[in-house]
Amino acid sequence: MTGGVWWEKDAGERERADGRTVPGPGPTGVQPELVDATREAVRAGVRGRIAGHTPDWTDPDRQDAGVALVRLFGIQAEPVLGRVNRLPEKVLAEHLAIAGVRRRPAGAAAALLEFTVNPPDGSSVLVPAGFQSAASTPAGQVVYETDQDLYATPATLGDLAVQEAGTLEPLPLGPSGPSRPFAPFGRDPEPGNGLWIGLAGPAAPYPRLSLGFVVVAAPPAPAASGGTAPPPLPPGPLLRWDVLDGTRLVPAELLRDSTAGLSAGGTVELRVPRSWEPGSPSATRPRLRWLRVRIAHGAFAGPAPVLSGLRLNVVAATAARTIRDEPLQPVQDPAASGRRRMKLSQVPILAGSVVIEVDDDAGGDVFGTTAGTTSRWREVESLAGYGADDRVFTVDHDSGEVTFGDGVNGAAVPPGFRNVRAVRYRVGGGSAGAVRAGAVGGVVTALPFVTGVNNPFPASGGTDAEPDAGAMRRGAGELRARGRAVAPADYGLLATRAPGASVARARGVAGLHPDFPGVPIPGVVGVLVVPSAPPVPPGGDLGEPPVPTAATLRAVADFLSRRAAPAGVTVVAAPAPYRRVGVESWVTLDPDLDRAAVLARAGDAVRGYLDPLRGGEDGAGWPFGGALRHTALVRRLLAVDGVLAVTRLSLTVDGVRHPPCTDHALPPHTLVWPERPLLIPVGEQP
Repeated sequence: MTGGVWWEKDAGERERADGRTVPGPGPTGVQPELVDATREAVRAGVRGRIAGHTPDWTDPDRQDAGVALVRLFGIQAEPVLGRVNRLPEKVLAEHLAIAGVRRRPAGAAAALLEFTVNPPDGSSVLVPAGFQSAASTPAGQVVYETDQDLYATPATLGDLAVQEAGTLEPLPLGPSGPSRPFAPFGRDPEPGNGLWIGLAGPAAPYPRLSLGFVVVAAPPAPAASGGTAPPPLPPGPLLRWDVLDGTRLVPAELLRDSTAGLSAGGTVELRVPRSWEPGSPSATRPRLRWLRVRIAHGAFAGPAPVLSGLRLNVVAATAARTIRDEPLQPVQDPAASGRRRMKLSQVPILAGSVVIEVDDDAGGDVFGTTAGTTSRWREVESLAGYGADDRVFTVDHDSGEVTFGDGVNGAAVPPGFRNVRAVRYRVGGGSAGAVRAGAVGGVVTALPFVTGVNNPFPASGGTDAEPDAGAMRRGAGELRARGRAVAPADYGLLATRAPGASVARARGVAGLHPDFPGVPIPGVVGVLVVPSAPPVPPGGDLGEPPVPTAATLRAVADFLSRRAAPAGVTVVAAPAPYRRVGVESWVTLDPDLDRAAVLARAGDAVRGYLDPLRGGEDGAGWPFGGALRHTALVRRLLAVDGVLAVTRLSLTVDGVRHPPCTDHALPPHTLVWPERPLLIPVGEQP
């Protein structure tokens, strides 16, 4: 090849100045171009050697066999040189992997499933945990698996009434539950107020009854942890569940409550008596099997809950499949590192779901008189930091490869045949599991008397595996933090590791406390959290900006204060603030292309650029507090195939229209949420 490359001694001054960099996935967004990886450059390099090596070749005709070979060589060499250019990216990825920085695995979506049963005697039907149902999505079939046992009753919701100040106020019912949102404890909740639920059916539900609730979400309050001991929060109200057995009230045992006292959506499971006779709480209500929940003591610290949905036979489910009792297959270690590698058959694997048992070494028992024993090993992120007696392993969630220790970092697996078994592990995850309401309808597990299953409410969560570029972007920060939060940026980086939290991005700000806006508070670090959210399909509905749950904020604050922050620092986790941004632009389109398709691509380009999770110049999400630049938006539109010119562009921020062709500075630590852009085709060129 004749062209000099950037590292040669005789490279030109201009080449040494810019290093011939090209866009790349690393932390800086660029990487060096080692060679000119085009077929034209390869052919030019061969052509430059003809005079010195084959001077008798003087026929440049395209029909010449030599010319054909040179052209073919250029075509074949182009992908090879392309891989050479990826060497810096590969080196960085390998160094980060050695240091323990790995890309985050896919996360599974969760949904509430409602079952319909029709047993001949009207009794409840046991739907065991692990029951599988499916939803059809553009990405293929997604299997949902129930997390707990469910006793499904053929009874239906017959009546609802709210008890407030000693009187019963009936609630209107639709075909599938309450016809409008309602306050289950009245407008002014106090002890004695409650909700009456009437069930109609031939037989009493027994032994358990499961209810699903959807709570109208309110913005979660900031969660603080660490620092000086905060004043104790007032306890929430004590709720009591009873059944009206004929004419007397009998307590119902609360077995499970994922709603935290009807303050969040989830399920409530009760143990109900076998002898549950119909009755009526008042002369105006019908004779049904009535269930009551009332405030026995205390009050709500914040706004009273408002319910928008109430269903029977509801159980939580996860978009995953469970694999049980699978012997691991050995994998040859070409590096001969001393660590034993084995493989699971199904992928992708959900993080933290692998449970492995290993048969202990019985080599000293030559007569086989000792009963074999097994030990359970646990999954960790990295073997570094573990000793020779620690029974731990790591999992590559994409490939299914399991790595055990070498007797120095982590215990070594004793020799044997099929002596390592996966008791269970779960396979699934991805944004495809975040299905709309009613998408789950296929029954995978056959069970008598189960006639149907559906998800009456949309699924939540579900994230794809982190791309390699994302892991490399945060790799430098991970190495700098080393699991401890010192600089404010470390808090935002480590917040994504909080167990039980759904965090896609976070930003740490010194002195920021949402309860005291504009005033820096010493000893406080505010962490603004953006939860994971599935990508919006092209042309799809944007909906509302992603807001973390109260449970996520609490998990982030507790994790950072206990595991990462120095002593005495108060960590306050809060939702990231947003500004709604609308873009109105006049564009000139190519008349030879389909106008609707070009406008759709242009709208998706604007929305993608402003996306808080996947937008920005590098695709890592819109920067906190980043200014809205008119020229940057124009460049995004002009990059769309079919957009010839942008004659005018204006912004509307939180309903306030700004003059055309002007920039807008966002408040510090603020993200944008794009509304559907308005693109007006004008002045089409012939």
